[in-house]
Amino acid sequence: MSKTEPIEVRDMAIVHRTFRNAYAEAARLVRARPTPSAERVTFLADHIDFGIAMLHHHHEAEDELLYPLLIERVPEQAGTTDEVAKEHLLVQASIEAAKNACSAWRNQPSEETGEALAASLDELNVVLQPHLDDEEQKVVPLAAVTLTQAEWDALGEHAQAGIPRDKMAVAFGMLLEPLDESDRAFMKRGLPLPVRMLFPLMIQRPWKKYASTLREGT
Repeated sequence: MSKTEPIEVRDMAIVHRTFRNAYAEAARLVRARPTPSAERVTFLADHIDFGIAMLHHHHEAEDELLYPLLIERVPEQAGTTDEVAKEHLLVQASIEAAKNACSAWRNQPSEETGEALAASLDELNVVLQPHLDDEEQKVVPLAAVTLTQAEWDALGEHAQAGIPRDKMAVAFGMLLEPLDESDRAFMKRGLPLPVRMLFPLMIQRPWKKYASTLREGT
């Protein structure tokens, strides 16, 4: 089943850009201070845990709302689609390893546990990059001519619903920071109206303060 007019799907590559950058940066930040203060460990461990949770939630939305529809509606492509979907299992194994390493570092911060965490984030990044490539090259184009815009947009709505209110500025700050003006304006259109109206107050200023703390001394 396919439609003649493709839907708008550029947001997937934009969201992926956040994940492409997040774990390499987190590993670098852990290594930047081999003997950090207890306050720094807590802050950075919270940041890493949230970044990992965002990826898990993103994949959960795809597993529930994207892949089943594509396999059902385009059975002739089901083999390829299912193959890419199963890559989530490999990524999830790296997610669990990074979560465990982060917990170990949080509970017993040392050069050894810090390096183990950084190495696990490096490994997650290595496993994740080709999966994101596969989704963008094999799955997203198929979704563009198979799903309705409402079905596609449900992925983003699912993602927003899973963001705790006190993490909203961090989530959207991470998402919007690397974008050019065109992509930033496009993604801001999907924000709830109150957030768009109060964007500088609700997102921009809190993210600037958070990012400064995140990267201080690096």
